Amino acid sequence: MYVIKNTATNKYYRRLGNQAHQYVGIEDATVFRKWKQAKQKADILHAAISPIGEQVNFEVKQHKFYVLKNKNDKGYMNQVSWNAPKEEAKLFASEEDAKREVVDLTTAMARVGVELSFKVEKI
Repeated sequence: MYVIKNTATNKYYRRLGNQAHQYVGIEDATVFRKWKQAKQKADILHAAISPIGEQVNFEVKQHKFYVLKNKNDKGYMNQVSWNAPKEEAKLFASEEDAKREVVDLTTAMARVGVELSFKVEKI
């Protein structure tokens, strides 16, 4: 998994829409599955900013993300389901964030009588 880092601010690129974007922490960054896609976008960002005199460089960084796999092996957790395919899984920037989500999610679901269990998987 790859992200684009703005070296001037040490923040990461996040796509908001067609032409809109912002720079955020790693946990909210737009993730690219292929280095080439991230590099192309970084080059476009650099080309757009260079003419206005800004000294900003963009680096493509590889980063390990974490997902929550349903222990029943039925899929992965995303924003709307806990049985989603892996490519639609919610990504966590750190293992601690993923573990915290497991505790929060399983506790909340247990309160309403639903038993869930997840394991943290590095991708």
